[in-house]
Amino acid sequence: MERCAYCGLPSLVGQAHRWEPNGVITLTNSPHNRVIFFECEAIDGIFRGIESLVGVPIEHIVIESRARETKRYIERIYPPEVMHVGDVIHDYGSEEWEKLKATIRAVGQNIIDIGRVYGYGYTRQSELWETGDPYPWRVQTTTDPYSIIFSAADNLGSIEVIEGREMWVRYQEIERNTYRIEVFPGEHPVELKERLKARRYPFKAGDIEYEPCPECGIPLEVSQRIWDPEGGVIKDQDTGRRMALFGPLSVDAIFDDLALELGEAIQETVIEAMRRYIRMAWAVEEWRRDAETFRRMIAVRGMGNLARFDGDRSHLTVTVENAAMHLPMVGAIQALVEMAYRVDRSTVEWEMAEDGDLTVTTWVR
Repeated sequence: MERCAYCGLPSLVGQAHRWEPNGVITLTNSPHNRVIFFECEAIDGIFRGIESLVGVPIEHIVIESRARETKRYIERIYPPEVMHVGDVIHDYGSEEWEKLKATIRAVGQNIIDIGRVYGYGYTRQSELWETGDPYPWRVQTTTDPYSIIFSAADNLGSIEVIEGREMWVRYQEIERNTYRIEVFPGEHPVELKERLKARRYPFKAGDIEYEPCPECGIPLEVSQRIWDPEGGVIKDQDTGRRMALFGPLSVDAIFDDLALELGEAIQETVIEAMRRYIRMAWAVEEWRRDAETFRRMIAVRGMGNLARFDGDRSHLTVTVENAAMHLPMVGAIQALVEMAYRVDRSTVEWEMAEDGDLTVTTWVR
């Protein structure tokens, strides 16, 4: 994997992304879309926490929602004649079939390689490619997945595009933190309600300054993380926490689907699950109670731009422009304020404006 000659960051990251001065990480070839550089261990932690709080399993809903977003992404970047086997599904062994298999294998490996750079773990195509199985793409093995729930869903969505029919997925841990993910034909275990229209808003300008790498332009504080693209792992060397690059809109879509399936109260459950996760995962850290620390913390992650930060002994109010993943952010802010004020519990009020401003007030007394 090619790396920047100066900072050592995988070259793909610098070519495909821009850390903007407004707290947004944009895609070079699609600047209206964004990604975040976030602690990925929180993903499964949030969903497990929600299950614990509501007392019912939600993994099947999360997988179905994520798979739907993955399908839309794959269908957008790969035309049907490249990926779809539906028209030749009965011509197994034909020359056309074998050509299509080779294309799918190459595209699949390309997606795996990109995922490794983004911190998604070390994924391998299955042994079925060597044994003559008619559907070798249905099985993958992943070590150190950034989220086993998302990894399973991504496989499901991709293969539904390839085969043009409904599938279902299962995963099994075959070694420590190594999973075999298998996809089979079958009806979905849950049919989601009609999706709400995704929330989009123009990004506001900002004045955040980074020290860029003179070679690739990526902020040097990003390259200071420990990047292992061969193993598919990115770690914050100061905290030891795992990080990854991924799209926040697909995560927000999951929370919308959960609200449609389980009721609007799920929003407060998401916030509480994130609060508990941060308190558990970050409790050993000292977090300074100042605006610049928080501003840099969220900006480098692409979570938005801190526009307001004020309070007193009883509360703290923050406003984040261009906010991403607003429900988890509310829970994270609440937890960080509790840690800074050294209290066990607090109350929180929040509002997400139509223009993308998230305002959160945490009361500690």
